[in-house]
Amino acid sequence: MSIKIKQAQETDIPVIEDILSDTINWLNEMGQPIWSKETTTWNALSKYYRIDDFFIAYLNDKPAGCVVIIDFDPFFFPDIPKGKSLFIHKLAVKKFARKSGVSDTLLDYIKDRGIACGVQSIQLETHALRPKLRAFYERHGFEFQGIRKFDSGIQSAYYKFALKE
Repeated sequence: MSIKIKQAQETDIPVIEDILSDTINWLNEMGQPIWSKETTTWNALSKYYRIDDFFIAYLNDKPAGCVVIIDFDPFFFPDIPKGKSLFIHKLAVKKFARKSGVSDTLLDYIKDRGIACGVQSIQLETHALRPKLRAFYERHGFEFQGIRKFDSGIQSAYYKFALKE
C-alpha cells in the first residue's frame, strides 16, 4: 500500500467535503457523532480555514483522509502565540481506509512539518469522552494536558506533542 500526502488546492474542495462526510456517516453509524454536515461544508469550513491549511492523504492514489494544520488557533489555544506550535483539526479518514495506516502517516507528516517549521510543539483538542480516539493520540506520543468544558456542554481533551529541538 502506498500512502502519499499533498497540500490541498481549490480543486480539492469536493474531495475534502467527501472525506469529512464519509467520516461523519461512519461515526453516526457507530453512535459516536462528532461533527455535523452543516459544519463541514466548504462554506462553513472556509470561515476558519484556508484551502492550503488542508492536507489530503491518498491511499493507492485514492483520497483516503485529510487534516487541517494551522500555526495559530486563538479559539482553542488563546495563550499560544502564532508560530510557536502547529495545531491539528479535522483529522478524518474514510471508512475504506480505516486501519490502513493513513492516520499514522498523517500524524507523522504533521510532526515532520512541525520540525521543518521550527515550532516547539504540535497541539490538538478532541472530544474528551472518546477513549479510543484519545488512546490513539497517546500511542503517538501526545501528552494529555487537561479538559476544558465549553458552554455548549462539550468537553474537550487537550493534547500536546513536544518536538525535539
